[in-house]
Amino acid sequence: MPAMKSSRCYVSVTTLNGFIYALGGFNGHCRLRSAERYQPQAHQWEVIDPMHEKRSDASCTSLQGKVYICGGFNGLASLQSAEYYDPQTNQWTMISQMSSPRSGLGVIAYRDRIYAVGGNNGSEGNNRMRTVEAYNPQTDTWTNKSPMNTTRSNFGIEVLDDHIFVAGGYDGSNTSTAVESYDATLNQWTEARDMEVTRSALSCCVVYGLPNMADYAISRDILPMIELEGGGEELVGQLQ
Repeated sequence: MPAMKSSRCYVSVTTLNGFIYALGGFNGHCRLRSAERYQPQAHQWEVIDPMHEKRSDASCTSLQGKVYICGGFNGLASLQSAEYYDPQTNQWTMISQMSSPRSGLGVIAYRDRIYAVGGNNGSEGNNRMRTVEAYNPQTDTWTNKSPMNTTRSNFGIEVLDDHIFVAGGYDGSNTSTAVESYDATLNQWTEARDMEVTRSALSCCVVYGLPNMADYAISRDILPMIELEGGGEELVGQLQ
């Protein structure tokens, strides 16, 4: 895979319509507005219209044919702003600001909304956040949602089985193993099994098509029983 046009760390990455988008970041000297995308078929990166704001430590996602990026750090302060890119026009458009500045946040598309989760608000002291808000593209408004159980920034975020999952991160004092999931129907976060290793500044993805153990398991209810000598019973059957 060829190198990007610009050096970038703390970059935001997402996919849309077969392209990989790399947005903003830090080149070792300054925060970036520039953006580019990779086309696998052409095996090349191309520069696209730069964002309105310089952003590193932001987060991005795609929804309804557009790429959304929220928050981040401009070199001086955590950002409250958000914007989207329309590949049809090669232009960025600012949207309503979030209710709080957030860098090191998680951004994910979920049920036709853009969710901005946790992060660092840039204030003094323990500035990691539990708060969550969701953006409605139809009304250009943000709505507060139930907060996470754990404060965190720089964590992994993904959607799986119609739930938002967040994993790891930094809580202001320690790197975390904690994982929790969000159900929009209940507007509720539920603790999930912790990771085995503390992780911060991580990324998550969902890989479909892998074997699921449930597909190979047989319910006890459908297996025949045999009587054992001396009493007792034993299940009889084999995995499919």
